[in-house]
Amino acid sequence: MNRKYLPLVLTAILAAMSFVFELLLAFSFPPAPFLKLAPGDVPTLVAAVFMGPVSGATCALVNSVLFAAVTGEGGPWGILMHFIASGGMAIVVGILAKRTRHLHLPMLAGILIRVALMVPFNLIVTPIYLGVPRETVLSMIVPVIIPFNLAHGGLNTAVSYIVLKALPEKVAPGVRGQDIV
Repeated sequence: MNRKYLPLVLTAILAAMSFVFELLLAFSFPPAPFLKLAPGDVPTLVAAVFMGPVSGATCALVNSVLFAAVTGEGGPWGILMHFIASGGMAIVVGILAKRTRHLHLPMLAGILIRVALMVPFNLIVTPIYLGVPRETVLSMIVPVIIPFNLAHGGLNTAVSYIVLKALPEKVAPGVRGQDIV
């Protein structure tokens, strides 16, 4: 088998898994039922750690586009917000995991970057998307936006950590660290 395309194939498989998890395993976030918690970032984070940040970001992009296309939820703004949250987290986790060869710090940094990205982007995009005043979104930052992103990031990184720790070191020889670019 030609291993040249293995990172691309694994990225595609993980992106498909991410979409299926997002589609089938999502549940409402109690303080804001319009926000959904889902383990769709687990395969994305596995791709980012296992193959690199471009692979993780690609999984996030594919998942974001497919989810909006299949469900009709979110539209272009939903794609953008989903990609910024998941892709930003995957890029940071992938870069730090590659540099440090550890998971704790990259996973924590991924959660924090997700929150740090989503606060300003919600202030910019959500008033346009929902047609509400910026003050309405501002009043949701502390009680809804930050807890949601902490919960979403925490859930996904915790499960990703367990999955990554369970993988044998030689699960796919010659692939670890090779990104799709």
